[in-house]
Amino acid sequence: MDIHFRITLAVLFVAFVVHRGYYTHKYEANDPARFSTQMSMLAQRVMTVLIILPPVVLLFYLVAPRWLNWAALSVGDGLRWAGLGLALVGFGLLQWAQNELGRHWSDEARLQADHQLVTTGPYRWLRHPIYGAFLLILSAPLLLSANWLVGGLWIGMTCVDITRRIWTEEALLLARYGEVYRAYCRRTGRIWPRMWGRRERG
Repeated sequence: MDIHFRITLAVLFVAFVVHRGYYTHKYEANDPARFSTQMSMLAQRVMTVLIILPPVVLLFYLVAPRWLNWAALSVGDGLRWAGLGLALVGFGLLQWAQNELGRHWSDEARLQADHQLVTTGPYRWLRHPIYGAFLLILSAPLLLSANWLVGGLWIGMTCVDITRRIWTEEALLLARYGEVYRAYCRRTGRIWPRMWGRRERG
C-alpha cells in the first residue's frame, strides 16, 4: 500500500506547484505597478533553506523510503487517506480564495496602486484563507507519508513562511486602510473563522 501513498503525495505536490506557478505567471507578469516590502539578506537565506529542505526530503521519501524508516510513524491506512481529504479541502479553499482575489493576488506581500480590500467569499470570515489552505495542503504529507520528518518539515516551513507573510501583509493593509482594516480584523480570524469574541487579533 505504501506505493499508493507515495504516488498520491507526489501528485499532490505537483498539483500544488502547478497551481502556484499558474497564478504567479498569470498575475505577476501582467501587473508591474506594485508596492512591496523586501526581506533582509539573512531572512532571504533562511527562507531559501526552509523552502528547499522539505522538497529534498520528500524526494528521498518518494524514491527511497527505506532511508527514512527511522522517522516512520505508526499510522493506520484510514488516517493516512484522511491526509488526502485534508489536502482536497485545502485545494478547494485555495481556489475559492483565489477566485475572489482575482488580479489583486500576489505571491509576495505587495499592494497594487488601485488595490481594493476584498471581504467577499472566504474573506468574509478569514483574512488569510489562502494561508489556511496552505496549512491544510502542506499538513497532508505528515499523514500520507506516515513520517514525522517529511511531515514536520513541511508543516514547519509553512508555519514560518505564512507567519512572515501575514505580519508583512497586515502591516501594509493597515497602513493603506487604517481603521477600515482594524474593523475588518475585529470581525474576522486570520486563518480560521472567529468563533468567539471580537478581539483585535485573529
